[in-house]
Amino acid sequence: MTSDSPPSVMPSVSAAPPWRDFKLQTALIVIEGCLLAGFFGRTVKSLPARLIGYEGFNRWTILFILVTFGLYLRSHVTQHEPEYRTKRLSPPLLLLNGIVFVSLMAWLAAMAAGIAEPALGARPTLLVAAGLVASWLATSLAMWVARFDRVPRIVGTIAFLVGGVMLSSQAGFVTQGFWRVSSGPTMKLVEFFLAPLAGGAVIRPEPEVIGTEVFSVRVHSACSGYQGIGLITVLLAAYLWWFRKIHRFPQSFLLFPVAIVLIWLANTLRITALILVGIHISPEIAVDGFHSNAGWITFLVVGLGVIWAAQRLPFFTIGPAGTDGSPTSAQGAMADDVLDLPAGTVGILSGPSAAACLLPFLVLTGVTILTAAFTSGFDLLYPVRVIAVAATLWSLRDQFRPAASGGGIVSPGAIGIGACVFAMWMALAPGAEAATDEKLLAMDPTNLGEPWTTLWLIVRVLGSTITVPIAEELAFRGFLSRRCIDEDVERVPVGTFTWLSFLASSLAFGFLHGGAWIAGTVAGMAFALALYQRRRLADAIAAHATTNALLSAT
Repeated sequence: MTSDSPPSVMPSVSAAPPWRDFKLQTALIVIEGCLLAGFFGRTVKSLPARLIGYEGFNRWTILFILVTFGLYLRSHVTQHEPEYRTKRLSPPLLLLNGIVFVSLMAWLAAMAAGIAEPALGARPTLLVAAGLVASWLATSLAMWVARFDRVPRIVGTIAFLVGGVMLSSQAGFVTQGFWRVSSGPTMKLVEFFLAPLAGGAVIRPEPEVIGTEVFSVRVHSACSGYQGIGLITVLLAAYLWWFRKIHRFPQSFLLFPVAIVLIWLANTLRITALILVGIHISPEIAVDGFHSNAGWITFLVVGLGVIWAAQRLPFFTIGPAGTDGSPTSAQGAMADDVLDLPAGTVGILSGPSAAACLLPFLVLTGVTILTAAFTSGFDLLYPVRVIAVAATLWSLRDQFRPAASGGGIVSPGAIGIGACVFAMWMALAPGAEAATDEKLLAMDPTNLGEPWTTLWLIVRVLGSTITVPIAEELAFRGFLSRRCIDEDVERVPVGTFTWLSFLASSLAFGFLHGGAWIAGTVAGMAFALALYQRRRLADAIAAHATTNALLSAT
């Protein structure tokens, strides 16, 4: 006789939600890093200099390393997504990381209080601090990486990136050696470019001095272009590694000599332009503005230009499709629990496109660098930024219709959040260091005379309360926040919350504000909360605009 009873069912073992433990560990490392940087950042940064006499990184090289390595980690996690989705927390590693971090903070506090050094001596104290920093980094990496056999690859990437920047920015023997070889051709090329444009005879009273009777410069070894060569090499190496699936090898390695020659030629044009600015515009602008910004302009133009050209030349890349005509990857697919939209509506209701979110901020950044290169002291060309960004936003206005951008009536809560951020900002970042009377006089808009002073102030207020908040919120809350959720930004609805996107976009916004990064990070979190209230980008923009308007009024 057969039994009609249902078959027995084995009890299922409950699994952790995807990404939960990975997000917890990432958040913990980020929090520890913020605490370490906030309380003892200068001490940790000075350790290499105090141990080996190394001058250290400036804030731009640090930002370059952080951004580049952050992009690499994002690519690494994407390539090994199944492992990271199911990664489980390791209590022993978590405990070890906590012990090392607490020990490091305690030791740095002892150094700051002047207790450790008298007891052990200067060098042993620094060695213990460096060892604790290295131990914290090692335990953080071991806790975060899904598989231990991939730790050496990530460590190698860190060493390559940091070593490349160190070599390109500080190695004196490389500088002098390169300059001995390149100084002659560089000066001859500058003289060749300068002669028809200088408006007078080109003189070279000394081997490394060139110009005219009106204005001349001394070209030191630091101006030889080795920094640009080092940075362009690191940028291309990272680019080819991350996008190796679409590149043809070995021909793509030819990008290195091409880029190096181009950046060297761009450096000679930079020196030529510096002299021409001093001759025809102003020596002060040439020294204070153009000299400090032109290097980044040439690096960005050459670096992005080489990458842009490589992606469009079949000699270097295989194009967007494989040999069979199918896409090279299946990127862009999102988990069902992230998207909950009817079929056919993704990309219409999700928000502005990636280009619409990024282009205003890129224009703002690019025009800021360009205008800074042609000003000294007073920011006379600020209206150019406002006009450029406003024109960009107007050209993209179809992307910002209410259905796409979450527009409509602004929430009163967003205005309140903006006011609270203003109060917080005044408490955490009340102002910069006191400037000299001469510097304050040079930055005073009343020097323009009426009605230009009033017009400049009006444009300044419009920029800080309208164009800047829109451009920055589109970039950080409209693009970066969604990009941290899925590579296909346009599939992610505006206001979709994940811890990774919330923390990453807020920290990136904080780093944008330099020395006020703590206040900037908190402000970024507050603007994100304004967005999450109703999933409307207009609310985040309104909160940001309110903060800036109140700051402009003080």
